[in-house]
Amino acid sequence: MSSLGKGDSEQMVPDINRNRVAEILQQLVRIPSINPAFPGGTGEAELGRYVEEFLLRLNLPAERQVVAEGRFNVLGTLPGRSQRKLLLEAHMDTVQTIGMTIPPFDGTIEGGKLYGRGACDTKASLAAMLAAIEVLALAGIRPEVTIELAAVVDEETTYIGVSALAERIKPDAAEYIGAVVGEPTGLDIISAHKGCCRFYVDVNGIACHSSNPALGINAIDQTSKVLSFVNELHERRYPQRAHPLTGPPTVCVTGIQGGVAPNTVPAHCRITVDRRTVPGEEPLIVYEEMKRELEELAGAEGLELTVSEPFVIDYAMETDQKEPIVRYLLTATQTYEPQAIIRGAAYCSDASKLVRVAVPSVVFGPGHISEAHTQDEWIELIQVEQAVCALRDLILNVKTI
Repeated sequence: MSSLGKGDSEQMVPDINRNRVAEILQQLVRIPSINPAFPGGTGEAELGRYVEEFLLRLNLPAERQVVAEGRFNVLGTLPGRSQRKLLLEAHMDTVQTIGMTIPPFDGTIEGGKLYGRGACDTKASLAAMLAAIEVLALAGIRPEVTIELAAVVDEETTYIGVSALAERIKPDAAEYIGAVVGEPTGLDIISAHKGCCRFYVDVNGIACHSSNPALGINAIDQTSKVLSFVNELHERRYPQRAHPLTGPPTVCVTGIQGGVAPNTVPAHCRITVDRRTVPGEEPLIVYEEMKRELEELAGAEGLELTVSEPFVIDYAMETDQKEPIVRYLLTATQTYEPQAIIRGAAYCSDASKLVRVAVPSVVFGPGHISEAHTQDEWIELIQVEQAVCALRDLILNVKTI
């Protein structure tokens, strides 16, 4: 960006070099870091080593937090003048590259955009954090608060990276002014988002030859009654529970499996249910409510069904808009993107795990969620530069309280 930053100390800070920002992001994209749970999963270790070496070259402390075999978070520190802390957190893992129409790891720059897997979700956010820390470290700036950087693993599946980080932070949570969690928000500040609960419903019938289906009980036909019930929840009941920032809870069926042969009436059908929670809802309580109602439906309709235990649980989160982290980040961002607002989001993020241990957190970063996970994933470099400037100014101006 063209203007110099200035902190409360009136010490001038060197301008952000847009070429350097693009270079950092390009280097991140060129390191494959596909989550091991996905096809072609490489893991995040090579990218973690890059972040570690980046920090060490700046003479900043860097530490590995091992969370699973071969998988580790990287934690760095830009020392401040006080023990109060500001956390910058972004995940290193990406989704798979199957079906991409561009080279996923070239980091090609064209028309002001950088292309590649993870460019938007969320290596642009990580690059912005690294670039902001770099410019301040090279200028010898010591901010009022201590800045911690956490590059974590496994956001795209089970959150083991941020969960381990949260447990580490928990005893000292009171020291944290707040956390900025990197995700593509279009430079808006997300102060609330949804959580989720995912589970299976298995419906059983009786198999028979399809030439005489009346001799059996078609499990797929029986499952249609469950589908109608789920749609009723989504369309008629949940809109009444809307949250002002995130909107209403939602529920949908995201998978169905049934049948063994084209000439056999199926004896079993399984559906996958995805229930999105809003702030104020606890996912396990929501799950128990749905399980009870599904069992009541089974009794009323003569169904034989089983509701599995949840295989994914994540939490909704909300941070009070009066929290300093929200106010300081909005002020810093609106200098470069006047249209930036505080809003909610329908997706989940690492932020909810930090809020659960009492660290006020917001989600923020360049790019838009619609550009994530796509066949030609990309990010506008101007937004990455704006994010760097906003984070730099946040670090310079946030105060201890």
